[in-house]
Amino acid sequence: MIKVETVKTYLDRCSKCGGCQAVCPLYGETMAEPLVARGKLFLIKNHIEGKLELSPKMKELMSLCLLCKACMENCPNKIPVDQLVLWARQKIAQEKGISFVKKNIFQHLLKNNGRLTIAARLGYFYQHSGLQWLVRKSRLLELFGDLAKKESLLPEMAKVPFRNQVPRLLPVSRPQKRVAYFTGCLTNFVFPDIGYAVINVLRNNGVEVVIPEQWCCGIPALASGDEETAVDLARKNVKVFQRENVDAIITDCASCGSTLKEYAELLETPEARSFAEKVLDFSQLLADVVGFQPGEEELSGLVVTYHDPCHLRRGMGISEAPRSLIKAVPGVTFKEMKESDRCCGAAGSFNLTYYELAVSIGRRKAKNVQDTGANVLLTACPSCIMQLRHVLQLEGSDVQVLHLAQLLDKTYSNAEKKS
Repeated sequence: MIKVETVKTYLDRCSKCGGCQAVCPLYGETMAEPLVARGKLFLIKNHIEGKLELSPKMKELMSLCLLCKACMENCPNKIPVDQLVLWARQKIAQEKGISFVKKNIFQHLLKNNGRLTIAARLGYFYQHSGLQWLVRKSRLLELFGDLAKKESLLPEMAKVPFRNQVPRLLPVSRPQKRVAYFTGCLTNFVFPDIGYAVINVLRNNGVEVVIPEQWCCGIPALASGDEETAVDLARKNVKVFQRENVDAIITDCASCGSTLKEYAELLETPEARSFAEKVLDFSQLLADVVGFQPGEEELSGLVVTYHDPCHLRRGMGISEAPRSLIKAVPGVTFKEMKESDRCCGAAGSFNLTYYELAVSIGRRKAKNVQDTGANVLLTACPSCIMQLRHVLQLEGSDVQVLHLAQLLDKTYSNAEKKS
């Protein structure tokens, strides 16, 4: 947690200009001042000065933030609003605790790969045993508010986790680079096709891939104020990946990548700094390091647009690499959408906690996608994929939502398709 003196310094920088209002997705939907950066900084300042308690209302207002960094990017004084909101959430968690459900998920599932795998298998059983059909047919979930709508957000779980499907080492002859692949929870348990695409594209570009044992990056816990769990997960990941003799640590998830880069500040150790320096997004490695070479398959007829994940564009500063890769694919027509870097509303579990608000934000993104006339929407974050597929389905759109790696993989005749 950043020190309170540092928080005060940042708070004093706020000129109350209101520039954050123009870019805040939550303010755009609600027009509520406490939800915009300026309002949140006012609340935090009053708490530090002893004028405001950490009440349930304060907790709710601090949770109503996407952590999309749009306000920070557009702030003339460059105030790291997301870090101040996280400071407030951590202070609330320390003094008031976190919910029973979140505490058990963070401390008993995220820290234990075996238990997390069991939970994922139970999810698969629920979806494929007929139980999900029965629950939906009975409309039982409708008795619990918008739980039925939230349940519809859940993607199909993988029968077998991705890391259990592939060998630890995926060699190539005369590799130009050797990388460790941080798969993240969603690729591992939900989207193994993304994992296969990442590996196939890398190997076709002369990159040897090793997949070490690993744990959640820690962002779910960190975003909820549980810094202790996030630190523990960071230490585990740094320790394991530091053993690997690799040129880079790559991710296919913007949220994971941005969080892994922050391990240097979270742990403040030489090992964590060395780890963070090696972290690259999949697109960054291909475009800026190895020099991407597409396969010979021409993807004619595909009109593609791209959604910038918040944590990739503003968290890691990557926006051109994905676009350069898309434009290098033979036969593809690329069309830039309006507000490509505006948050889709996923924000980790935000769309589960505030479903209706997240959908309202997502519908604006869906309209921008449809206005391009594209038949494929690409992004670089599995969480965004879940949200974008959901809102486009609600809009009755047949636009296909894919990870960037899946498009690139289609150009190779040896592309693997497994789940």
